[in-house]
Amino acid sequence: MNRWRIPRAAFTLIELLVVIAIIAILIGLLLPAVQKVRQAAARMSSQNNLKQLGLALHSYESANSRLPGMLPAGASNANSFGYSVHAQLLPYIEQENLSKTFDLLQPLFVGTFPTPSFMLNPAVAPAAGTVVKTFLCPGDGQQPLFTINSGGGTHAGTNYVVNLGSGRAGPGATAANGYDTRFPTDGMFHYGPGLKFGDIVDGTSNTMFMSQCLLGMNVNLTKPFSELSREEMRRQTASLAGRGLYTGSGGANPGYGASPPIGPSDYQTATSWRGNRGGSWIWGNATANGFCAALPPNSPQSDSTAHGMGFLSARSNFSGGVNVCFGDGSVRFIRDSINLNAWRAMATRAGGEVFNDN
Repeated sequence: MNRWRIPRAAFTLIELLVVIAIIAILIGLLLPAVQKVRQAAARMSSQNNLKQLGLALHSYESANSRLPGMLPAGASNANSFGYSVHAQLLPYIEQENLSKTFDLLQPLFVGTFPTPSFMLNPAVAPAAGTVVKTFLCPGDGQQPLFTINSGGGTHAGTNYVVNLGSGRAGPGATAANGYDTRFPTDGMFHYGPGLKFGDIVDGTSNTMFMSQCLLGMNVNLTKPFSELSREEMRRQTASLAGRGLYTGSGGANPGYGASPPIGPSDYQTATSWRGNRGGSWIWGNATANGFCAALPPNSPQSDSTAHGMGFLSARSNFSGGVNVCFGDGSVRFIRDSINLNAWRAMATRAGGEVFNDN
């Protein structure tokens, strides 16, 4: 009987290995396509978030006859311990319940800076630590909670940053400065009362309101630039030593900034790196939720600051550029290759420049 048994069909080891190899090749071919689809979806979602924020800015202006400022401002010198533009937009992005949990007329921080008594106001802390999906870009996988901001506490971060200006002017400049947000910059937002649409002489379609940033790593580092990883170079901010605030002969005046001025290559000699970029949606702080156009989008140069002001770039994980919301509510993808003068022109509200955005 055994002589007439029908042989059983089966794969040989070589055939099995060939099939596995073919499957591996197909997966390898499909992965880039899948990643492109995911990035495209994340980019579209990010554009939708910026679109919502742009519409919210228009709704706020319609209700208040001016845009939100970065609150508050003193009589002669603004301070950076007030509420952000984002915090003031909550009722206009379907976050009215969250906005009702804190009072913009109450201090965001209590105690005296920089003594140990300085801290996040306990009454505001629950709101400060609440993650708002509209403020986060799905293309950035960094965790959004920060514990290293001044005053302690837990802050929920944001990937969307407001336009602080061109970033061009330094100490001694007579024109509106580009990054000293204690005073009205040549951009759209600073500490103090907000601007009006009538202040945008260049036209709303030519002036940036918001863009993107990559979240910091929620850790402060002490090491030279040469030892940073690529991600640390993109996400951490150089904290420059040996700089004061230039005030001029008559005290603090508009048009002045850090002294000596911040240069585009100063990050190379830095040894202290802050990890709170995008580190709070509620705190009106340039490092946390502002950007300027001193450097191009996704610049290979690291961001650098002194006294919370300086070169704070627009950055994203999207290949080739960043999303930008303009004053007319439109959202455009601006490429990294954009001419730097054109990029800076889009950051000014009354520069009179003529440019092509790409």
